[in-house]
Amino acid sequence: MRRRSGPRLAAVTVLVALATGLLAGCTSGGANDSAGVGSGSAASNGGSRGVADAAGSSSTAKGTDAVVPSTQQVVTTGDLDLVATDPIGVAARITSIVIGAGGRIDAEEEQPSGKVTASLTVRIPAAGFATAREQIAHQGHVRTLTLHSTDVTGRTADYAARISGLRASIARLQTLLGRAGTSSELVDLESSLTTRETDLEQLQAEQRILADQVAYATLAITVTAPAVARHAPPPDFVSGFLAGLAGLLATGRVLLVALGVLLPWLVVLGALVGAGVLVRRRVRASRGADAPPDAPPPSA
Repeated sequence: MRRRSGPRLAAVTVLVALATGLLAGCTSGGANDSAGVGSGSAASNGGSRGVADAAGSSSTAKGTDAVVPSTQQVVTTGDLDLVATDPIGVAARITSIVIGAGGRIDAEEEQPSGKVTASLTVRIPAAGFATAREQIAHQGHVRTLTLHSTDVTGRTADYAARISGLRASIARLQTLLGRAGTSSELVDLESSLTTRETDLEQLQAEQRILADQVAYATLAITVTAPAVARHAPPPDFVSGFLAGLAGLLATGRVLLVALGVLLPWLVVLGALVGAGVLVRRRVRASRGADAPPDAPPPSA
């Protein structure tokens, strides 16, 4: 009994092992195939999303580059009040500084008589504005200096976006204009196209003005001569007495200086007058000696 059951048990064990192996292989193969298909689908979907995202990012990037400026856009303006003994000459030197910095003079006014003043409105490249401003300030005494900076980056981007939209609208209208079937459609399209072109020209002009304001800082300069000091009257008797004494001493010093200047001339004039008097006396004495003696009076 033991010899027969041993071979049979071994055969049964081998068959069970083979069946288990086949089932495991089929199961793993199916799982692998399903996983492969799922992975392929996921990769395909991921690739599609990647292309779409790339396209979206590319289009977004292009739109951003076309609208948003790459650097901050700032408009700089200022007012400078200088005091100098020669306002006209200072204005000429300021003009040389501005031209040397690559700028220009937008307005200039000079008053050479009376209260001498000079006024200039200058435009200086923003890159060299600080250096030129310091050179101008050194031409006189700075009484006041005011600077203003305005960020116009948003306005610049808005102009770029609106101009881009109008150009696209004009291109579409031109395409539709070529396909117009009736005269009424043609008139409507031409009217719309003219309006869009007018708006585009106006926006482009405003954009150029803003760009010029960003590129060139504006500085309004006023140069005046120093004012004559006005002294207030003395407030009381003692102050008035002291002021009068100071004036008397000042007058005495002036008179002494004048006397020192005139003294040599007075000495020379005194000597000339003395010599003239002496000569005159001698002439009279000689004439008296030469005259004949007086005759005696006649007897009665």
